[in-house]
Amino acid sequence: MSSEFDEEVTNFFKYYQDRGMKKWAGYFLSDHTMKMNHKQAAEAEADSRKLEAAMPLTEIGSILLTAFADHYPVRLQLKEIEADGQLPAEITGLVVGWHEQSVMINDHAVPLEQINHVKLLKDGG
Repeated sequence: MSSEFDEEVTNFFKYYQDRGMKKWAGYFLSDHTMKMNHKQAAEAEADSRKLEAAMPLTEIGSILLTAFADHYPVRLQLKEIEADGQLPAEITGLVVGWHEQSVMINDHAVPLEQINHVKLLKDGG
């Protein structure tokens, strides 16, 4: 019995032909497809964003103070527009404090004069 098994193993490796990179093509294709889908989703999200109506600094301060006191997350839209005409990514997080003329959102210091619009996220989104 053992000799039959040994013979099968020997024959398998004697005549086995590795497909090389062909066997990995499916993995590369699925990884590439996944990355492309993520990139397209990010581009679609960036295209769908628009510059919100500018809020007065007093209203921005009031919303940030409420968020700080009640531990609600906020979403900030900055005034600046990138060189390619796109809006920068919005900043989302908890107001953890103030430093001079900046508000601290998580670990980011955002100057108050750069904030265009702020939204209080009471429902988490």
